[in-house]
Amino acid sequence: MPYTTSPIEFIREEERRLVKYYSTNKLKLSGFTGRQDFIDWYLHEIYFYENKCHYCKTSILDLRRLLNAGLIKGRKVKGAGLRGPNLEIDKKDPNGVYEWRNCVLSCYYCNNDKSNTFDYGTYLDIIGPAKKHALEILIKRLF
Repeated sequence: MPYTTSPIEFIREEERRLVKYYSTNKLKLSGFTGRQDFIDWYLHEIYFYENKCHYCKTSILDLRRLLNAGLIKGRKVKGAGLRGPNLEIDKKDPNGVYEWRNCVLSCYYCNNDKSNTFDYGTYLDIIGPAKKHALEILIKRLF
């Protein structure tokens, strides 16, 4: 099934998904004061950064278009999940806690690549922009 690329539908999906996500990850997200604090932070980040990855600045809607076209692939996870069609939470300092001062929204491709291999500044300043360039080339293939 193709992923929605409508901004309005995407936000509706995210609002539903975040309730489930928080319930499943409540211990990990203990740096937030509760479910609504987490959801408010996440939605603020989506609105403020216009659905874009913190590192490569690519819109998750464009990444969904690439997924739908088969130009990139996601990664299956336990259950019926797939990494790729949603922005993920990345800790700037991997040794810190999940809380708003230490977290950013990242596409799967940057989050997976950054992992604990690169520090925040290196990924933000060097690798993220290079990844953006590569993704822009793929996005042009859609048109």
